[in-house]
Amino acid sequence: MKASILLFLVLLVNCTFAQKVLTLKQTIDLAQLNSNYVQIANQRLEIQRADFKAFTTELKPQLELKGSPASYSKNYNPITQPDGGIIYQPVEQNNVSMQLNLTQQIAATGGAFFVGSQLNRYDDFQNSFHQYQAQPLYIGYTQPIFKYNALKWNKKLAPLQLQEAEKQFTEDMEFIAVQATQYYFEVLSAQWNASIAQQNVDDNKKIERITKEKLLLGKASESEVLQIELNVISAEQTYASAVLNYRSSMRTLINYLQIDVSVEDNITLIVPSEFQLENVDTQIAWNKAQGNRKDFITFHKKLVDGQRLIAQAKRENRFQANIDVAFGVSNQSEHIGSAYQNTIQSQRVNVTLAVPILDWGRAKAKIHSANQNYKLTQNQIAQDKLDFHREVINASEQLETMAKQVKFIKRADEVAQKKYSIALQRYELGDLSIRELVWSTDEKDQAKNAYLNTLKSYWLSYFQLRTITLYDFEKETNIRYSIN
Repeated sequence: MKASILLFLVLLVNCTFAQKVLTLKQTIDLAQLNSNYVQIANQRLEIQRADFKAFTTELKPQLELKGSPASYSKNYNPITQPDGGIIYQPVEQNNVSMQLNLTQQIAATGGAFFVGSQLNRYDDFQNSFHQYQAQPLYIGYTQPIFKYNALKWNKKLAPLQLQEAEKQFTEDMEFIAVQATQYYFEVLSAQWNASIAQQNVDDNKKIERITKEKLLLGKASESEVLQIELNVISAEQTYASAVLNYRSSMRTLINYLQIDVSVEDNITLIVPSEFQLENVDTQIAWNKAQGNRKDFITFHKKLVDGQRLIAQAKRENRFQANIDVAFGVSNQSEHIGSAYQNTIQSQRVNVTLAVPILDWGRAKAKIHSANQNYKLTQNQIAQDKLDFHREVINASEQLETMAKQVKFIKRADEVAQKKYSIALQRYELGDLSIRELVWSTDEKDQAKNAYLNTLKSYWLSYFQLRTITLYDFEKETNIRYSIN
C-alpha cells in the first residue's frame, strides 16, 4: 500500500504541472487505495472482527458485581394471629445485598464454574434492629442436562464467520479491480473515439478541399462537394458528442478514484497492450477457488448451522434438567466484622426438571423439519458447487479465448488502418469514389473500436478470473490484502 500512496501523490503533483499518463495498473492501485468502496470493505471486516472478539470474551472468565444497594419499604403489613385473625402492623425496613461473582463458561458441556462472595444487611427501623449475613466465599458449578448448548455451537460458527468476512474482504478488493478496469476502458474508449472523431474531422476537411479543387478542374460534381460538406458537418457533430462522452466518463472515473476534479483535463489513458496470461489450467483454477473463495466457507458454515438447528430441535423439546451445586462458608451477626468470623459451612444443591408430557407431536415435527432443512441445504450446496465449478471453467476459457481474439482483432485493425490510408491516397488521385472512401472510413473506425472492446473483454476476463479464484496466476500465489 505504501507504493500506492506514493503513486497517488506523484499523480497529483504531476497533474498540477503537466499532462499525466495513467495506466490501468495505476488506476487499479488508486481505486484499491482511495475509493469509497475500499472504506466500506474495511469497515465491514472491522465490524466482523469486533464481533468475533466480542464472542471470544464469552469464553473467558467473567467478573461481575451485582446487588441491590437499597430496598426500602414502609407500610402496614398483615400479620396472621394464632386464632386466624389478621392484624396490620407497621413495618419499616431496608434490605441491602451485594454480590461479587467470577464465572467461567464451559463450552464443551454448557455448564459453568463460579466462585464468589456475598454480603447482605437487613434493617428493621420499627424495632431499631439490623443484622448482617455474609458468605465470604462460595464455589459452585451449574450444569444443564440434555439442554441445547448454544455456546458450543457458537464456538464452531464464530471462526467460520470471521473467515468468511476475511475472504469477502479479498473478494471486495478484487471486485474493485474489476470495476476500476470497467471505468478505465470506458474512459479509454471515449478518449479513443474522440481522437478518431477529431481525425475524421481533419480528414473530411482535407477531402472537402481536394474535392473543391477537383470541381474547379471538372473532375468532381457539385453533388460530391455537397456530400463532402455534409460529411464534415456530421464528423464535427460526432466529435462534439465524443468529447462530451469523454468528459462524462472521465468524471466518473475520477470520482471513483477520489482524485481532484481539476486534474481531469490533464490525464491521458494508455492502452494496456501487453499481457502475459494466455493459458489457464482449469484444474488449478478450480482447486484455488475451493481453497480461497468465501463461498466454500459459507457452504461449510451452512452445514454446521444445519446441524445446530437439528441439535436445538432435539434438545429444546425433550426432557431437561439442571443441577446447581455450591459450597462455601457463611455467618450472620449484628456487626459486619463478626459476620466474617467463626463461619460455618454452607451448601446448596438444586435440581430442576422439565418433562414434556403432552405436546401433540410438536417436538417430533420440529425435529423432522430441522432434518429436512438440513437435507435441503446439502442438496443446494451440491448444486451451488456444480454451478461454481462451471463459472470457474467458463472464466478460464473466456480468458484464453479473449487472449487469442486480441491478437486477431489487433491484426484486423492494422489492416483496416492501412487500407484506409491507401483509400485516401486513391481518392486524391481520383481512383476511388467518395462512397467507397466513406465505407473505408467506417471500416477503419469499426476495426479500431473492435480492437479496444476485445482488449477490454480480455482485461475484464483477467480480473474476473482473479476474483473468482482469488489467485494470481502470473505470480502463482494466493491473493491477500490488508486493511488500509
